[in-house]
Amino acid sequence: MKLTIIRAGGIAGIVARTELDQQALPKSAAKDFAGEVSRARLSDQPPPPPDVPRPDTQLYELNLEWTGREVTARYTDDSLPEDVRLLVAWVDSRPERVESIEL
Repeated sequence: MKLTIIRAGGIAGIVARTELDQQALPKSAAKDFAGEVSRARLSDQPPPPPDVPRPDTQLYELNLEWTGREVTARYTDDSLPEDVRLLVAWVDSRPERVESIEL
């Protein structure tokens, strides 16, 4: 299982990518990762309601790949569900994550 989080927009308009591959995690953390992904229910999330465009809004795109399947979910700061926010924070806390800035 691999999760890619792309953040775009915000004040600087920078696109930041964070990736975490379950295979890079120790066994106990890999189990925790699966639990966090399950709790976030990315494949069950309804599309967020249309937002009124606001300058400097932070956009999130989460792309989850597992066993030949893929799901993509998109949010803004205002529409990001709490369980998805917790998943993003968990991934951000892992030293195994790979981060990059896209120009």
